[in-house]
Amino acid sequence: MKLEKLYDLYEAGKVSKRLYWELARERLVPLLEVQKIIKKNPYCKSVEIREDGIVLKTQDIELFFDMTQNICRAETIFIGTEGEEIDFISRFIPAGATIFDIGANVGRVSLGLAKAHEDSTIYAFEPVEETFHGLEKNLRLNGEEKHVKAYHMGFYSESGDLKFFVPAANEAASLRPITDTYYFKEGDQGQGECRDRLEEIVCPVDTLDDFVEKHDVKRLDFIKCDTEGAEKMVFSGGIHVFRDLRPVVYTEMLRKHAARFDYHPNEIIEMFKGWGYGCYTSENEKLIPFEKMDESTTETNFFFLHGEKHRALLEKYGD
Repeated sequence: MKLEKLYDLYEAGKVSKRLYWELARERLVPLLEVQKIIKKNPYCKSVEIREDGIVLKTQDIELFFDMTQNICRAETIFIGTEGEEIDFISRFIPAGATIFDIGANVGRVSLGLAKAHEDSTIYAFEPVEETFHGLEKNLRLNGEEKHVKAYHMGFYSESGDLKFFVPAANEAASLRPITDTYYFKEGDQGQGECRDRLEEIVCPVDTLDDFVEKHDVKRLDFIKCDTEGAEKMVFSGGIHVFRDLRPVVYTEMLRKHAARFDYHPNEIIEMFKGWGYGCYTSENEKLIPFEKMDESTTETNFFFLHGEKHRALLEKYGD
């Protein structure tokens, strides 16, 4: 019996106070396990149970849990499967920077960068409406709704409205249906309420070049991009951005995601080479040149730095 049901029975006079105490205690014991994880996890400082939701607090930011998904950003940080890379990527961001967070999801990276770079201008882009509302909610929770400019939109090689496929884990929403059914599960897993979900929605998209021109963005220092396979199309819509503004790029590239869009991540590497960029992975807080992805590649996150503009960074952090 769930704790809420037990509470209702007690309120209705159907369970004695003593029995209620005993049964409620059994259901509250997992809170002790939560405390043990908090003590061990260097990224998690507390979990707050509030009237309006459950909030994870890290050293710098707060995030709402969304347990209707089979996985959420707050959850991955709490259980220790995902740490904070903010400290390292912050080293590539100068004072007064303009930052684009493409595929912002619920704002974990945008918020981390906002706290680390208080003098920055941050644009956070999220095309899926449900996720976008989560982004806005977390920005308000952290008092960063004015610092981080949130846009309900995505980027592509052309402007318009495109169909997105959204599984229950909406962080895996993509312009091509995801094939891993693990991300379809919706509901409170372990409580017998799981169900599959994959829906089609239409979301607005623009090109990087058009957005920069329309919003008079004169400076762009850093782009973080995570679009579940659409990275090549996002970047191909930014020829002016990468030739003239030349931001540092931090992006996800996975063969399995790229395959759903009929390209290989090496095509992104070659495209950036044409703009004067090199591709790098990171290890022990150093940049490692990366030439070509093959079946043995295990890295999923990559940096692109311009050989001329970012020479000082390459000399400082190069292997």
